[in-house]
Amino acid sequence: MDRVAEWLAYQAIKHWLLFVNLAVALFLLPTVLAPILMSLGITGPAKAIYSLYSLTCHQLPERSFFIGPKPFYSLEEIRKAMGPDADNILKRKAFVGNEELGYKIAICQRDVAIYFSILLAGIAFSLVRGKLEPLSFKAFLILCIPIAIDGLTQLFGLRESTAPGRVFSGSLFGVALVWLLYPRIELAFREAKEVMEEKWREKS
Repeated sequence: MDRVAEWLAYQAIKHWLLFVNLAVALFLLPTVLAPILMSLGITGPAKAIYSLYSLTCHQLPERSFFIGPKPFYSLEEIRKAMGPDADNILKRKAFVGNEELGYKIAICQRDVAIYFSILLAGIAFSLVRGKLEPLSFKAFLILCIPIAIDGLTQLFGLRESTAPGRVFSGSLFGVALVWLLYPRIELAFREAKEVMEEKWREKS
């Protein structure tokens, strides 16, 4: 049993990047699948996905991408589609779209940008792992400034964020996060892998 546990731990350490990239991809897949299922009339599974991801995201339609005639809609366009219900933020969050507008992705534009950039940066990291120096914490904080400004000014009602702004700031944050963490994880796991291999050589 101990050998099996050691072998599993070794595989997890050796292939950690693959597992992380797969986990991010599997997290993203249902968010895009939900609007496709809605458009096909498979509403039960789609609504279950929206409900599940509502735990991680506000899902406001005016801040979400749609799969339909247009990639996103303004609040005014959402109000026109929903009518008086649009004034209720809970009903607006629950609005997934319709045949005219198409259907929204199950996470907001900023989250789409963050998670897709993490996935793409993770795939890119596989090409330079062991060679890329980790981003400093100071540089990471500097690269977080756009998302902080974009999110906080919107939160406090100072301005309304735009789709390009959400995508830019979210993508920058996602790439910076990967650059900060992945090289450090790679170094730590490489050292752990070498320790395990040395231990096995001593036993043989």
